Amino acid sequence: METYVIGDIHGAARALDQVLERSPFRPGIDRLIQLGDVADGWPDTPACVERLLGIPHSIWLQGNHDWWAAEWLATQLPLEEVNPYWYKQGGRATFDAYQRLPASERSRHFHQFFGEQRPYFEDEANNLYVHGGYTPHRPIAEQDPYDLIWNRDLWDGNQTATGYHECFIGHTSTWAYKKVPCQTNNVWNIDQGAGYRGRLSMLNVRTKAFVQSDPVPELYPNVAGR
Repeated sequence: METYVIGDIHGAARALDQVLERSPFRPGIDRLIQLGDVADGWPDTPACVERLLGIPHSIWLQGNHDWWAAEWLATQLPLEEVNPYWYKQGGRATFDAYQRLPASERSRHFHQFFGEQRPYFEDEANNLYVHGGYTPHRPIAEQDPYDLIWNRDLWDGNQTATGYHECFIGHTSTWAYKKVPCQTNNVWNIDQGAGYRGRLSMLNVRTKAFVQSDPVPELYPNVAGR
């Protein structure tokens, strides 16, 4: 069994389909870890959720956008009552997409997917997977899950993931200066800006071989995105 990680998808189901097709990933044999932020930005968040639900041995981490989307799905508030910050930061695409589905489907996605996302994951090789980051000098189990989806200090501060072999994160896009998965110390960043004008990345944890989608705006012509 190999382990693969996928970075921030942000509603780009067409990009997700591309990396799954381009990768040697074997559904039902290999393990897939999605690093969070499945939701918000491009118009296909429900389709992304359906794709991931259909892949055995999947582990889904919670991103900050997933947190916002889950808050709304838990209540299904009308537009005038939704979190305005979420709505302006890509949530509008998620809100509009789910409005086209019956309430039963929205509830199913909330319970079967968003409600099953984890704050972090540690594998048998002592690798850590987390959406944003964590504070290395404290045990991760003692840290607030909300901080784990927002923390950028691990990457921006050029820190080492103390106590782990390697650490895999998303959240902080490298598209402006590095357009492929990249490493600082023992930390790998797999967010190459699919939520904006970049590509979605999928990487083999053991070999570091990776595939990427086309630039996501090319997959969604005439769609504004975030």
